Amino acid sequence: MSLRNHMPNIVTALNLLFGCLSIAWASYDYFGIAAILIFIAAIMDFLDGLVARFLKAYSSIGAQLDSLADMVSFGFAPAFLVFRKVLMLYTPSLKTPALLSLDWISGMAVFLPFILSIFAAFRLAKFNIDTRQNDYFIGLPTPAMALFFAASVYLYQNTEIQLIYRVMNDAFFWDGLAVLFSFLMVSEIKMISLKFKNFRWSDNQFQYLFIGISAILCVSLQTISIPLIILWYVILSFVYHIYNAKTA
Repeated sequence: MSLRNHMPNIVTALNLLFGCLSIAWASYDYFGIAAILIFIAAIMDFLDGLVARFLKAYSSIGAQLDSLADMVSFGFAPAFLVFRKVLMLYTPSLKTPALLSLDWISGMAVFLPFILSIFAAFRLAKFNIDTRQNDYFIGLPTPAMALFFAASVYLYQNTEIQLIYRVMNDAFFWDGLAVLFSFLMVSEIKMISLKFKNFRWSDNQFQYLFIGISAILCVSLQTISIPLIILWYVILSFVYHIYNAKTA
């Protein structure tokens, strides 16, 4: 196989690399850097599809590699990032003895974020065998989950807004979000895809609403906007799901 046909796989490998680097930085509590690396992995995940379409370089190994890379970058990396953040909230010392000294309730709360990895694996496996997901997604895509948590951790580390800091400075806040997003990933809720078959409003009204409101949030709120954009995507997808159920 020529190098041209391997180009999408190389980009996918970069997705995997940045996911691994995120885990490495998070293990030393560089949360901001770890979050940014997840964003870069997401860019690589977007680009590998573009490269494949541009070069017309499709392969069965590419599809498998993409899922494996996504499991690391958007399954384990965000879960590990939230785990380290919750652990820090429970104890100022992150050494092994401090972790082992937690009582069983605190220990469960600290390790609960790893359910994101488990449900991301189910989501990715389901996507690989589900033939329905051409014009829309069923369940929240794993990159959206990963971007939400990466952006939320980054916001927590850098916000000067005391209300946001106080809300996020609670381990149960993160655990609750982990449970919610785990459910969303494996749910049967139809989620909006940003694929455009044409540019007519009637056929793409939900896509245009998502892009328009997201642009307004980006301009007005900047860094704070990213978690809100993911939440807006989830809310609009709920409406999209109900709308499709009624018109089916």
